[in-house]
Amino acid sequence: MREFKSLNPAGLPEGFDAEIYGEEPIVKVEESKGRIFISYIFPGFYLSDDSQDVEGERVSFKQVDIPKVGFLSESGKPLLPSFGRYVQIPFNCDFKFTVKKGEPIQFDDVLVLPAQEKLTDNAEQEHAFEYDRDFYSRDELYPSDVVEVTGPFEIDGYNALLIHVRPFQYNPAKRKLIGYGNIVVDIQVMPAKKGSAGYPFHPELDREVYGNLFLNPRRRIEERLGIEPRPPVPPIPSGPEFLIIYHDTLRDAAEKLAKWKNMRGLLTETVSISEIGNSVNEIKTYIRRRRGFLLSRLRYVLLFGDVDMIASETISGGPFGSNITDYYYSTPRDATSSADLVLPWLSIGRIPVRTLEEGMDVVDQIIRYEKNPPCDPEYYRRMTFAAYFQDNYPQDGRADRKYIKTLEDIRERMVMLGFDVERVYVSNNPNPQFYRDGTPVPQEVRDSIVDADTATGMLISATAEGQLIIGHRDHGGPDGWSHPSFKKSHLDAITSEYPTIFFSINCLTGKFDLAGPTESFAEKILRMKGGAPSLIAASRASGTWRNDSLIKALFDAVWAGVLPTFPGSTASYPVKYNRLGDILNYAKSYLPVAHSGDNEGIKDHFEIYHVIGDPTIELWKANPITIDIQAVKRGTYLDITLSSCPKGSVITVWYRDKMLKRIEPSSTHIRIPLREIMITPFPPRRIVSVCFKAPAHRFRQINVRI
Repeated sequence: MREFKSLNPAGLPEGFDAEIYGEEPIVKVEESKGRIFISYIFPGFYLSDDSQDVEGERVSFKQVDIPKVGFLSESGKPLLPSFGRYVQIPFNCDFKFTVKKGEPIQFDDVLVLPAQEKLTDNAEQEHAFEYDRDFYSRDELYPSDVVEVTGPFEIDGYNALLIHVRPFQYNPAKRKLIGYGNIVVDIQVMPAKKGSAGYPFHPELDREVYGNLFLNPRRRIEERLGIEPRPPVPPIPSGPEFLIIYHDTLRDAAEKLAKWKNMRGLLTETVSISEIGNSVNEIKTYIRRRRGFLLSRLRYVLLFGDVDMIASETISGGPFGSNITDYYYSTPRDATSSADLVLPWLSIGRIPVRTLEEGMDVVDQIIRYEKNPPCDPEYYRRMTFAAYFQDNYPQDGRADRKYIKTLEDIRERMVMLGFDVERVYVSNNPNPQFYRDGTPVPQEVRDSIVDADTATGMLISATAEGQLIIGHRDHGGPDGWSHPSFKKSHLDAITSEYPTIFFSINCLTGKFDLAGPTESFAEKILRMKGGAPSLIAASRASGTWRNDSLIKALFDAVWAGVLPTFPGSTASYPVKYNRLGDILNYAKSYLPVAHSGDNEGIKDHFEIYHVIGDPTIELWKANPITIDIQAVKRGTYLDITLSSCPKGSVITVWYRDKMLKRIEPSSTHIRIPLREIMITPFPPRRIVSVCFKAPAHRFRQINVRI
């Protein structure tokens, strides 16, 4: 049984009915001189039965759940709601905070379900139910504080505190659940006595979407709090935005990709690993030095080569064993402990190939996706979601995990936006009744469940047809997905060249360090025509509950609104340019918001999830627009005319492999003096190429005789 319980908060409008108007928190933020005042109202929560086998004994636990709120989740301890969001404060400031709780309301004889943080999506894992009997015998309140403030963190130019508000405290020995419908957090901010410079925000480099995770996302926080602002940001960053580090075997493929990116207007450079030094420390030092320069434009790095060609790092002591990772190439420093969360300051990707032929195959796949996307308008409406209704012993009709419910929550938003999302669901129980949270499985979802062979055939057909996104939630391994089954061997049946971006959110499908010629599911699908021009996958075993949060945030980064924003009036923004590396970084930044008390598990996910492919690849989210472009020599000028000039437009002028000019136009008419695009020697019948690119628009290239 699942039952709504009111927390009787003050401040709700007269006649407010939480079951009609929503049970999620109501948040109000006020900013004044030196102060940020945050008021939280929690209308109520759901209490649902959830019996579990504990060492041969059937125990009647209760789930405590508030919709659109994360959890305080420490392994084997009571799983309680925890509402997390970032709050920005100015750089070079200290802070202190006070907390005021409203009137408590008590619920008796509640045995709260323990958190299962060791549960993974590894098909071969045998999971022992996590139940800390010693903790459940303690006569004390958990958590001891209803508000936890950590940070500050630097996130996309924000100086951010992470605030978790827990509207419950629980006495496990007495089985008493104490709720608070009202909680107020008052943050006082003052200039630091010994400040640090921080990393200045630059409008040109803003990724925008991170504001979705903040309670106060608007820029210019110093003005609103009456704090002296930082020195003005330098007007023009320098250097490349994208750096490709390649093994010498793959030089030609790296240079081909770099030229393409520059033609699209993304300033790109290449460097051989032999120039840097092929050790983890040497690579980190080189990247951090390039990124740490105050005026650096660098935001993306690609490692072009397998792990025996460009070193990857091994991190020991993770919750599921040692991790192979490139993550700390993307951070300003290393983690200092198993609970130290270091957020990324650039996006990283790896193309794990060993031969030039393989490298060229991947580069050609990337260029095809960005340069010649499908002309079929229906392609831009198609998505496929694959998941498993897992109901192990005893089969009671209730899902053991949130796989299908997670994708259904995302699907609801996608359908609302006009997408055609095909379900490919399987179940080990022929009569699924309830999701993990106790809500009924809708009949249309039950009707969509098919047998294993049919599901595999549907995934082969969907990939061959080409999908904007295929997302998967269930178990996985290096060979592919478990349920529904979609393995490396199945990929051989796909001959179409229509591309698909994969969010392969499970275990081990992105394991790019397999020995010898053996390759993982992600590596194979990356190289094949009609596969994935780039994708997101994990290199090691991954945690089930964190994976559910990760995939929601991946979709929210591209189609804002999958995750709720707070306060309710806060606008939602998709990530700027839809670049895959930024999308993954956004999803990682959401994990500390959704999960509290599990820093070790979050750090693990930071390390194991990678862009397998190009971190700058721009995902199509709608049928791209075509711009008309004309160029002609008029006297001593090259005249260029555009039918429109959208924000983010870039024009580049080329002679063969040399870029002569790069312009970010602000109008539809551009005049370039010929002297600015002359080189020596320049042949008499010279022809230059004019290239145009803008976000959500098709690439255009025309030739002009000058």
